[in-house]
Amino acid sequence: MPRARSLSDDIVLERAIGVFWQNGYAGTSLRDLTRATGLSSAALYHRFTDKDGLFVEALRRYADDGLVERFARLSAAADPLGAIRDFLDELIAMSLADPHHRGCLLVNTALDGAATSNEARELVRARLGEVERFFAGRLERAVDIGALDPKTDVPANATALLGAAFAIRVMVRLDPKPQRLRALADHAIASLPRRPQTRKKRSPDDRPPRLDDAQRPQDDDLPRGNGRAVSRDSGEYQRRRPGTKA
Repeated sequence: MPRARSLSDDIVLERAIGVFWQNGYAGTSLRDLTRATGLSSAALYHRFTDKDGLFVEALRRYADDGLVERFARLSAAADPLGAIRDFLDELIAMSLADPHHRGCLLVNTALDGAATSNEARELVRARLGEVERFFAGRLERAVDIGALDPKTDVPANATALLGAAFAIRVMVRLDPKPQRLRALADHAIASLPRRPQTRKKRSPDDRPPRLDDAQRPQDDDLPRGNGRAVSRDSGEYQRRRPGTKA
């Protein structure tokens, strides 16, 4: 009868994620992993083949925990632009809640110059692509309901939003000031092309009322500089007529 595992794969992956997240792939040694997981190197290799195999599974678990539930919840929101803002807000909140300000394991791996495997790079590309597709889906919905300009370039704007998410996750590692992270999110949302406002045509009811004869200034009256009307019959009118001597 095979011996029962003392640690489940879930616990091992959770512990391995913390090490890779803190040190990066290249900076994590086998000793770091055995110390964190409580398993021998032989046991780790038996379960995950090698360090890269463990790293790939850690990346997959990290992405599932951070994205799957969030995508489902925000994709069901009635306000598509509000869903995008909520995604960025939650990203900021998560980034600031981490006392070590480690950023995102997926983004860190994408920026890491370490020679990770093709499988790891493809996994990072695919999971970040899911983020971009989430943005694209919300933008398309916003166009459909009239919240964005019908001519909105959805792919370009989805890529720009992914860039904002990247920037937030990188910025928190360098300068974790909430106002700076908030400014990145606000600018990303404000840059989306809103639907242009159409000018309402004036109806007859909107036009100003016409003056009747009693309200209209009489031709026999001329305005003075002080706004008082001057009658044609007055001597002052005769003095102010063109060609007459005062």
